[in-house]
Amino acid sequence: MPTYSIVLIVAAALAVAAAAALKITMAKKHPAKVCAECGRPSAHGYSKTAESAVGEIVPLCVDCLMQRLGEDYSNYEGRAVVVQPVAELPCYVFRPSSYWSEAVRRDLDSMLAEVQTRCQSCGEQAQYAWVNALEPGPVAKLPKLGIRETLLAGAKAQPTSLCAKCTLRRIGNNLSVQEGGYVEICGPRGSEDGVVSGLAIGH
Repeated sequence: MPTYSIVLIVAAALAVAAAAALKITMAKKHPAKVCAECGRPSAHGYSKTAESAVGEIVPLCVDCLMQRLGEDYSNYEGRAVVVQPVAELPCYVFRPSSYWSEAVRRDLDSMLAEVQTRCQSCGEQAQYAWVNALEPGPVAKLPKLGIRETLLAGAKAQPTSLCAKCTLRRIGNNLSVQEGGYVEICGPRGSEDGVVSGLAIGH
């Protein structure tokens, strides 16, 4: 058999093996999951605290997830800045003020002091400052530079004072059109002020 024929056969065999290996790897990384509450397909994971162990993250469909988040956001006794998700960066993970760098804590305190008494959407009591994150780049620098020098650097990126109900409505609208799922989402808990985003210190 000519040498080039042997090369072609070997190459084809390697391609088949590689495709099979890739399929197995993808299956391990993206297993089919169903909602732990209702059994429908689930693309998002819910946890009670940030960076939870894999076994403590519960797969939920959007409807069941929103019910859990509704309880978290409504029962939360503090106030928080909520950062809208952007491409390449996950969001909707609550971390208290004590977790963040000095730059973020400083901006958090000043922004929450500026939160209006009433929700700008419905007029109910405001509790959250919603920030539209326009691009992934500035968001990635948030832990180091703070909120004002990253997310609020542009004239259009101004925070909106919202109540728990209207904050949840915006979160639900985003999750309903989200193509890929978020591995971990957790709502605010306790009474300490904080930031809802997907970035950890040092990222």
